[in-house]
Amino acid sequence: MPSRRRVLAALAGVLAFAPGLAPGLAVAAPADTPEAFVAAAYARVTAGDGRMGGSEITDPVAAGRWFTRDVVKRWAAANAKAEKDGDIGPVDFDLLTASQDPEVRRVAIEPREATADAAVVRVGLFTKKKGRPGEKPYTTLDFVLKRQDGAWRIDDVRKSAGEFPWSLRGLIAAAQ
Repeated sequence: MPSRRRVLAALAGVLAFAPGLAPGLAVAAPADTPEAFVAAAYARVTAGDGRMGGSEITDPVAAGRWFTRDVVKRWAAANAKAEKDGDIGPVDFDLLTASQDPEVRRVAIEPREATADAAVVRVGLFTKKKGRPGEKPYTTLDFVLKRQDGAWRIDDVRKSAGEFPWSLRGLIAAAQ
């Protein structure tokens, strides 16, 4: 169960980066806790009608602020190979919503594991703004984070439940 301090830190991260975001602007990667870092990533995704998706974070220009150098390098190489072959890159869906047509109105962020330099944060995605008792997310993603140059960065994203499990690193490796 997350501590009150962690929940408040995550909420502060969301509130600090949600207001006044203009379309087309990449969100700055903040956060001193893994939960606040992930909450900041989802602040834009859940804004408005929840259909923005995570393209501002996965965009090659912004990716360095959100992903580890190794992931950025491998993802760029896989995209270049795919482009050369006339294919779509290894991630042909919205990574943060695990969908083709994003609609995320609310997220539940839960710490799973944490050390000083690595963490796993689980994110449950919901299409409704208000939760109902016992409501389950439409999907759940695990973010594997690493500290790099004093800041949290995404090292992998995993969807392990459901019909088609995947991981970001697995998709990238399969495309290389």
